[in-house]
Amino acid sequence: MAPRSSSPHLLATALLLALTGFACNGKGDGDGDGGDGDATDADGDRYGADEDCDDQDPNSFPGAPELCDEVDNDCDGQVDEDAAGGATWYQDIDGDEHGTTNVTTFACTEPLGYAAVADDCDDRDATRFPGNPEVCDEVDNDCDEEVDEEVLRGLFLDDDGDGYGDPEITQDGCFEEDGWVFTGGDCNDQDAAISPAADEICNDVDDDCNGLMDDDAIDASALAEDNDGDGFGAPGTSASSCEGADNELDCDDTDRNEPVVADILAGLPTGDGSLTAPFDTIQAAVDASNLCVIVLPGTYNESVDFGGKAITLRSTEGKDATTIDATGLSGPAVRFDSAETAASILSGFTLSGGAGDLEETSESTACSSSSTCTDYFSTWCGGGIYVEGSDPTIEDVVIRDNTLAEAAYLASGNDEYYTYSYGGGACFVDSYATLSGVRVANNFADQGGGIYIDESSTIVFEQVDVLDNDATDGGGIMLDGGSTIATNLLVAWNTASDEGGNVLLADSVASITNATVAMGTAGTGAGLYLAGSSTLRLINSIVSANSPEGIMADSSGYLIAEYNNVHGSVINYAGVPDLTGTDGNMNKDPRFVTVTGNDDWTDDDFHLSSVSPCIDAGSPDASMVDVDGSTNDMGAYGGPGGSW
Repeated sequence: MAPRSSSPHLLATALLLALTGFACNGKGDGDGDGGDGDATDADGDRYGADEDCDDQDPNSFPGAPELCDEVDNDCDGQVDEDAAGGATWYQDIDGDEHGTTNVTTFACTEPLGYAAVADDCDDRDATRFPGNPEVCDEVDNDCDEEVDEEVLRGLFLDDDGDGYGDPEITQDGCFEEDGWVFTGGDCNDQDAAISPAADEICNDVDDDCNGLMDDDAIDASALAEDNDGDGFGAPGTSASSCEGADNELDCDDTDRNEPVVADILAGLPTGDGSLTAPFDTIQAAVDASNLCVIVLPGTYNESVDFGGKAITLRSTEGKDATTIDATGLSGPAVRFDSAETAASILSGFTLSGGAGDLEETSESTACSSSSTCTDYFSTWCGGGIYVEGSDPTIEDVVIRDNTLAEAAYLASGNDEYYTYSYGGGACFVDSYATLSGVRVANNFADQGGGIYIDESSTIVFEQVDVLDNDATDGGGIMLDGGSTIATNLLVAWNTASDEGGNVLLADSVASITNATVAMGTAGTGAGLYLAGSSTLRLINSIVSANSPEGIMADSSGYLIAEYNNVHGSVINYAGVPDLTGTDGNMNKDPRFVTVTGNDDWTDDDFHLSSVSPCIDAGSPDASMVDVDGSTNDMGAYGGPGGSW
């Protein structure tokens, strides 16, 4: 503390005392001036130099009041002792500006090691003094005789040692210690795998203590709702979940009896058709179903009859993993001949080994007055699929390696025997059907090696390829008086020993858009043959390298052709005018990606290469643009449905 300055009042008082003292001590020279008459008084304090301890300072003389000025005012040899304005100071050992009464000193300013107050509760600890903030250290920091008051924190019992405590069991404390933590929120303090920091997993437990079970589980997967618990999910309901079905194959998610299940590997004849006790044949499942049948992967050696049911027959793993093989059964792989409708759906199978539906008839006439001649007719139809008087929907199916009987004639006595076959892959009689995403390959029949369509049938083709089929007439597709509407159609490498290598229209009507008809061979009309009074409307298509003719028509055939590329045949147009250069028609190498010519169609790719002149060369009609919005590309992979 700085020394205080002397005030005028103190100086006056000091002077009065000095004069009084002088008189009382009997000193003076009798002239009333307080001096002794013998010494000089340089500072005018009435004390001569022989008594005054500092005759240059009027505030210093014997008996003067001691002042806080670091001067010996009363000339007693001490400085500032008991000075007016001085104070008592208390020893402060720990330097926290708070001392104790054990050791004191008087001084005008705070001495080193002393403090102005004597309220320290521990002068050996600088962290303890009145007013010091209380902290969690198990010490009375503010000297109020309470320890850690108002700074204790809530601790939670942590029995499982996962760092999160039971919110229901608490105590106050300053530090975490064994079994006690500052963080609560544990919903199961007996399981270290369960805490707010845990990952939620699929286990019917609230692992992360957020009040929900299995929400946003790290091991969740895309599952569909399975409300009836039959193992099959409702279409369109898949989401990340721990519960549900890994498929959307349920046709009625409120009925655990649908779908009915067939499994060649795990099924039994005594099964009930559930996922846990499936039938071992598809036919048993079809017979038991009213809505849908689900077939697990495998090869099923049987011939399946829809029996007029409006059901969906679908495989779980698709056509590459699930086969209906009718080898040795003298029938088609699948049959629709009981007035099935478009609600009768076949999806996700390979159909092979079928011999077709057999119709046997006879006609007898009198050969003479004593004998009868009988003609016997055996007609086979539809090795992979036989459709009569029905309108099914067929999607995502491969029809391959079905071989029907060759045409034959035998005379025996008065009788004659005729054998005919139609539609090695599929035969349609008096029917309307839709084929989508279907491949027909390596099949044989006398008429229509791949597909046969009779005069009372109309077939819709969408994204269908017909490859390497053989016949006497109509190697790939034969329309015998029927009609078709086809978009995104690939017909290639089909052979007819007589007429119509790839497509034969016999007195038929066809509308074909975005097709590729290539590499067909025949005696006549290798590519597209319009026999009789047939009409063909052909748009945005490629007819390439058929031998000998690309497009051929009889005299009464009628062709409407726009934006096509007819190229590479010995005769591109036969029986009709050459349309090159008219209505967007051209004659240019289509530049397919790969066509090997090695008699193996699996090595070929009839997509257009980047340098193909057929790119953006189709109709500019806005309704026919490609998937990417550009102008229609000619061929099977152009137009709105070209991305297959």
